[in-house]
Amino acid sequence: MTLLELRDVEVSYGSVRATHGISLAVDEGETLALVGSNGAGKSSTLKAIMGMAPVSSGHVRLNGVVVNGLRPSQVVRHGVAYSPEGRRVFPLLSVLDNLRTGAFTLPKGRLAARLAQMYSYFPVLRERAGQLAGSLSGGEQQMLAIARALMSCPRLFLLDEPSLGLAPVIVQRIGRLLIEIQKSEGLAVILAEQNALWAMGLAQRTAVIDLGRIQLEGPSEVVRHNEDVRRTYLGT
Repeated sequence: MTLLELRDVEVSYGSVRATHGISLAVDEGETLALVGSNGAGKSSTLKAIMGMAPVSSGHVRLNGVVVNGLRPSQVVRHGVAYSPEGRRVFPLLSVLDNLRTGAFTLPKGRLAARLAQMYSYFPVLRERAGQLAGSLSGGEQQMLAIARALMSCPRLFLLDEPSLGLAPVIVQRIGRLLIEIQKSEGLAVILAEQNALWAMGLAQRTAVIDLGRIQLEGPSEVVRHNEDVRRTYLGT
């Protein structure tokens, strides 16, 4: 069943148009890789879904309900979570308090169980629960950003450049965790990434975005072997 549909979505910042007629659909439980270079329109697409960027035309539907025009907090209540580029943890709050900020839609009676679930995925966060988030390593901050977003028990999870600035061994570890979480939670995931090969390895489908337009979309294995994609994004 289709969970998310974007139809002819255009995002404009004043006179600057960031996307040009983006159309995408994501089914329940599916992972879609959204790959492209810096400035291609990946982040603007995620922010349009999340209510963080102005949609000047087109629509975003969740479960058939148009949500563009809603505030981000309202979009969260529709079952969407967002882990931003650059992690954006609250550096002067503890790890535990960062996690609590992600649970504002969660009934209080479910908080302890949800924290326990996040700690099972990311044991290091339990060990660092009382530590200031700003003192964590880059990889630990990325884990915290993911866990914070997941505290709301979303149905759709948007991740923006989760591999950015991390060592390859940490990137691979986070990839394995994302696969585990997606299967355990039954999430639909949109993974926006410049690291195209890694992202396609995690996703059933891949959409290539360039200059604010979807240039190619299909099964990840097919897209990965496209000559233009190999030359432009994979360096082969």
